[in-house]
Amino acid sequence: MPPAQALIFDMDGLLLDTERLYVMATQAVIAPWGHVVTPEVYGDWIGRDVSADEFAATYPTDLSADEFVEQMRAHFHRLCETDLSLMPGALEFLDGAAAGYPKAVASSTKRETIDKHLQQLGLIDRFPVRVSGRDVPRGKPAPDVFLVAAAGLGVEPAACVVFEDSMHGCIGARAAGMRVVAVPSIYTAHLDFSAADRVVTRLDEVGTGWLTSG
Repeated sequence: MPPAQALIFDMDGLLLDTERLYVMATQAVIAPWGHVVTPEVYGDWIGRDVSADEFAATYPTDLSADEFVEQMRAHFHRLCETDLSLMPGALEFLDGAAAGYPKAVASSTKRETIDKHLQQLGLIDRFPVRVSGRDVPRGKPAPDVFLVAAAGLGVEPAACVVFEDSMHGCIGARAAGMRVVAVPSIYTAHLDFSAADRVVTRLDEVGTGWLTSG
């Protein structure tokens, strides 16, 4: 593959420490029924669209599927108002090895949430292209969101490097014909990242030399 000409990032759990907040919000809803969120279950949800019915079926409560998701999202957004932060190494990478590259966000999250969170942390101007899984026919692990991001950046897929914390995202990026760097979180570390070209513990472990090596 050619050296990197553009970088594409997942957002939740990769740039922003939001997965922890999603777990806290889900736990707050299911706790009255004696359920506990586990990394094994939650990790499989990361990086793909999860329906309200799947949430509710996994952790049965007296709530309807829509009520379950509505309460979880309300808890999550309250937590984000005070506790939203960057993942360790994210800013260092953006200011360092990634600084000179056009960048996009390709996330399963709603577009309005992507924009809100990047704006809150002062990052939105660094990502002129932002694509939601809701903007494309198929969400991750399909390659659609990555291909749309590459097109928005005006770069061929093979010249893009994708950064992902989820197995589903890595599979989608590989299917798009892109190089992939996996940065597993505590919720995804047990999953199969064989689709990635490289696995690191923090974004800033990736140096300029690797990006330019092709």
